Amino acid sequence: MRIRLKISIKQISYLAIVFFFSVALNPEWSANPILWWSSFFSVVLLISASNHFRISLKTNLFKTWLIAFGGICLISVTYALNRSFSIDTIKTLVVLFISLFLIDDQIRTKEELEKYMKLFLISLFIMMIYVIFNLDLNSFQLAQHGEATTGLWNGNDIGMKCALYVILILYSLSNNKKLIIRLFLLISLPIPLNLLYYTASRKAILMVVLGVSLFYYLKHPNKKIRNLIVICLGLYRVYNVMMNNKDLYNAIGWRIEGALGLLNKSGQADSSALLRAKYIEVGINAWKQAPILGYGIDNFRIINLHATGHLTYSHNNFIELLVGVGGIGFIIYYSYYIKLLFDYIKMYFKHHTTQILNVTAICFILMFVMHFAVVSYYAIEQGLIILFMSKAIKLNKDFDF
Repeated sequence: MRIRLKISIKQISYLAIVFFFSVALNPEWSANPILWWSSFFSVVLLISASNHFRISLKTNLFKTWLIAFGGICLISVTYALNRSFSIDTIKTLVVLFISLFLIDDQIRTKEELEKYMKLFLISLFIMMIYVIFNLDLNSFQLAQHGEATTGLWNGNDIGMKCALYVILILYSLSNNKKLIIRLFLLISLPIPLNLLYYTASRKAILMVVLGVSLFYYLKHPNKKIRNLIVICLGLYRVYNVMMNNKDLYNAIGWRIEGALGLLNKSGQADSSALLRAKYIEVGINAWKQAPILGYGIDNFRIINLHATGHLTYSHNNFIELLVGVGGIGFIIYYSYYIKLLFDYIKMYFKHHTTQILNVTAICFILMFVMHFAVVSYYAIEQGLIILFMSKAIKLNKDFDF
């Protein structure tokens, strides 16, 4: 009877986790205090119950990193330009970190890691279905021209979550032998691709193209030259179609063209790219004035308000952290990224990587690169990808599965 009860609680805890992930991925739901706190406490309660309310005091590098970064963020509240902004961000980080602490203790095997990756995948699917049925998708393209607003939703944010869904689906398709599940995954694939078209997110499109390319490359490690040729031809074909198809160009191509214009200084950069470049300049200049501790977590927007008149974040995770928590917080945060990256590179060149490690590394590396254009240190998807990468590396070391 005890075994049945334990299994039952475990299964319910999975539902609670999907509930929490879904709320955290949805800005409208997470803005609702009832949904936010009920989903969080349900996870805490049910995971604790599945462990018979035993509190694990075991620490590891991942938990130590969370505590260290959380600590510097908390300290920064004392000298923040606007404490209200900092406190709101701290509240989000506390919920995120406690959830990651609990989930970290639950993942001990490859099967458990795959289980939580599936729960994340289901939550991403729920988010996408919500967007399709509750938002005017055309508004995202109109917003690119300043002709509409999208409320709490951000096209880049939706697009990048769709990109993660596509990459993780590739792994699920390769490792799931059940025909029904494989068919469902294939049938669901047009959903994120459709949302990518409407959001016209350059970053998300880049993530999908590079993610699929890297997955293909790493899946066939013994045919590297052939893989590179196929990938290059594929990338050229995608770019050519995007720039020469009228509908695709109007939706996406012109924004790719604008980003390239900024890079090669051709003068064809769109206003969005130019504005973000300005934010970076503002952030660097501000950081030079307070290089050690910064101005308080989530306080770039105050600096930006005085410099540009825009009360908004930097659209760059590196700049956001340099301004918010200074060089100390920046080093603490990115030290763990560098450690995971070096661990993976070492395993890759020793030919000791597995498919689950490769797919988590693809997501991890792409999200790392995207920090040049997004702010994600407080996002649930960012925290989960770091956790998945950390666990995949540890399991690879411990069991060589």
